[in-house]
Amino acid sequence: MSTTTPTIASLSDLFTPEEIEGIDKAPLLPTGTRHPTWFALCSREPRPVDNLVRLAVPAIAQETGGETWLKDLGDRLRNLQDDSGASSALAEIRAYGGLLEAGFDVTPIIRASDATPDFTVDAGDGPVTVEVFSKHQDKQQDKLMAAANTPDGEHPYGIERSETTVGERTLRMAVTELTPGGRPDPTKEGDSVQANLISKVCSMKPDETQVAPDRPCVLIADFTHFGGPTTSQLLKPHQMSPLIRGFHGRGLCSGAMWYGVYGWKGAPVFEDPSAPKRMGHDGRFRLDDKKKSRLSAVLFVFHEDVVLLENPWADRPLPPLARFAFGRYPYFNLPYSIADWHPGNALAIVDAQRRMIEAFDR
Repeated sequence: MSTTTPTIASLSDLFTPEEIEGIDKAPLLPTGTRHPTWFALCSREPRPVDNLVRLAVPAIAQETGGETWLKDLGDRLRNLQDDSGASSALAEIRAYGGLLEAGFDVTPIIRASDATPDFTVDAGDGPVTVEVFSKHQDKQQDKLMAAANTPDGEHPYGIERSETTVGERTLRMAVTELTPGGRPDPTKEGDSVQANLISKVCSMKPDETQVAPDRPCVLIADFTHFGGPTTSQLLKPHQMSPLIRGFHGRGLCSGAMWYGVYGWKGAPVFEDPSAPKRMGHDGRFRLDDKKKSRLSAVLFVFHEDVVLLENPWADRPLPPLARFAFGRYPYFNLPYSIADWHPGNALAIVDAQRRMIEAFDR
């Protein structure tokens, strides 16, 4: 802990009054949404994730080197031309604050390149590498949203427009179908909305060369900006389940996050109300040989839920104290998490869930 009095007591201390005003009055992004920094810095009705940022900043400032770490994020937070850099910086702030609240000793890693992990943490039984990854929607979806928010904008995916005038007021509406994980390709066999989302989960941070092979590693996958500030809140933790009941009680849907890490090549991908497609690749944790994942677990972060999915085949599993410390992370959702709370739990649960999927496939 720092022995000096921090000069940063809130997020606003990272900005000048002119910068705050510039962010508050900045025009909407082409996608029709506010800049990510605006929500945590200026919103009068902050969301839970914004409150987490506001709580994390003073806690981080109390840590040795914490103020310097926060100031180093300034350029990304202020860049109004690049919302991805800002959302990534906010995800790192939330992660640092969440790890501190969970009881870890947290040491930021000096960034040498984009492939450098973010933190080393220790709950008392050895160091664990932590990498933070802010997941963004498919680029084509950004273009679709930008077209929908532009008068007379057009896009190959289609936009329905309507206009209603009452007195001196005119309401113009644009309606389109959003698929943050990517739109299915009708010419590609087995492609679907859920299959694309599964692939996006499986391929998060695919280059693991930066992960030290001699210690456990956790990927914090932040989905709070996936699809923008409104659509991202539609992504719920039930995607951690292997199977989800379909709409109106009909059919089934495969949980994208579960399949993304635990799925297997040839697994049925259910998407109500259609017949199941087939998964064209193994999930992240099932990859083998040279592609074998070094990740010990993925901590999925949503707007009001955090779920831990542990890798039962990891060469370096989480140490016990670290595993239980993640259970104290803000908004941790225990029922949906899969971990070795008792040795062998994760593998037994995943095997049972696979047999359930196979039973429904038959």
